[in-house]
Amino acid sequence: MSDPRIGRQIGEYNIDAVLGEGGMGKVYTATGPDGGRVALKLVKDDHARDETFRRRFYREVQIAQTVRHPNVVPVVATGEHEGLPYMAQRFIDGMSLDEKLGREGRLDTHTAVRVCTDVAAGLEALWEAGMVHRDVKPANILLDETGRAYITDFGLAKDTRGSLLTLPGQALGSMDYMAPEQIRADAVSAATDIYALGCVMYECMVGRPPFAEAHGMRILWAHLQDPPPDPRGLRPDLPEEFSRTLLVALEKDAAKRPQSAGEYARMLAAAADSA
Repeated sequence: MSDPRIGRQIGEYNIDAVLGEGGMGKVYTATGPDGGRVALKLVKDDHARDETFRRRFYREVQIAQTVRHPNVVPVVATGEHEGLPYMAQRFIDGMSLDEKLGREGRLDTHTAVRVCTDVAAGLEALWEAGMVHRDVKPANILLDETGRAYITDFGLAKDTRGSLLTLPGQALGSMDYMAPEQIRADAVSAATDIYALGCVMYECMVGRPPFAEAHGMRILWAHLQDPPPDPRGLRPDLPEEFSRTLLVALEKDAAKRPQSAGEYARMLAAAADSA
């Protein structure tokens, strides 16, 4: 069924096609008044009337507008259309990491390290602004035609300098990439995003997240209690040192993870170079 918004105008933008859909809204490719393409995110109708969702959306806009970094997708415009908040972001001509993994299955170590390095830099810019992303996953990592990676979609990002917009005891995120403290609805930090990045890198190397064999809520229990499977069990050609380094971001105890995303990327790069 065709989307009724295709061909219509929202703000200054003409809607061209559906790009994707998430829990909070739908994303379209659109053309601006200057002829340039953007990715336009529009809040879903049933959420637009919910004050909590509106506040979360506007916080996402604020985050993206204040963070200026070559590995963070920038916002170029915001507004409302018939009561629905929207946000236009720079269009990244390429694909998501999720799409790339769907096509290729897994990555070689040096490509994975390059992606990790880019995402780590974008995350650290976000943390510097006082934010924790909380939903780092392949679908929220975009790759342009040169292979540069960008972090996007801050719909679950928490402002560490502001108020909590979720109910006490409520965990938000994507189950395959959620850190133990996030599942417990404890305080989140940069270490929470590092854990998720570790899950993403694990998937890049073996083709699936660390606890993919678990189903439903059992995935959350695995994050809380089970050690991640040895990547070499799924990909025997992985060098032992690289495989071991891959797992350092998946420590249950946040204090035992690398101190920064950049440190994790550098550790992986060193392990790849030594192989």
